Amino acid sequence: MKYACLLALAVVVAAAGPASSQTAQAPTGGLSKGNLEFSGGWIHSTGDNGLDGFNLGAAIWFTRRVSVGFEYDHAGDTSTIGAFQLTSVGLVTVKSHLQNWLVGPRIYFPPKNVKQKFDLNPFAEFKIGGTHLNQEVSQVGGPTISASDNAYSWLLGGGVHYILSPHWAARGNLDLLRTHLVESGQTRLRFVIGVSYTFLRRK
Repeated sequence: MKYACLLALAVVVAAAGPASSQTAQAPTGGLSKGNLEFSGGWIHSTGDNGLDGFNLGAAIWFTRRVSVGFEYDHAGDTSTIGAFQLTSVGLVTVKSHLQNWLVGPRIYFPPKNVKQKFDLNPFAEFKIGGTHLNQEVSQVGGPTISASDNAYSWLLGGGVHYILSPHWAARGNLDLLRTHLVESGQTRLRFVIGVSYTFLRRK
């Protein structure tokens, strides 16, 4: 998943080149009512030894400052427990896969122009939905044990759009993700970096 992160950063840098070469202008954060947005990127979630994967999203703008969107996360990790591969116990491996389905509003604040060349559009967000976690524990020469659970979840956080062009923006956000798997609560930090595309031009 490190390669996915590097790819996302490469896309941001490549798209930022033409934007930074333009003359300074007023921030272009506002979007027209009814504008449709698609996004994608890399995600990291804490918990279960740390999980990395991809994020996909779609949103519709109801005003120039409020959008309601859906996001899907898919993240995973494969880890070994201790150094038991060198003992009679054998290698113990844990595979984790986490999926989130989340929907809710994102509220944008007035855009800021930094040093006359960086158009930043900060936002806050709240989403609710569901989470699925699947884990497998395997040992060399032993059985594989697996378990999974579905539960509701919610997140609260925020981030910023870096405006690259009237249609493209880079996005980074940090959220507190609260899951309720196995009838107990878990608190995770969720970090996303990616790009978004809007069909109508930003104002």
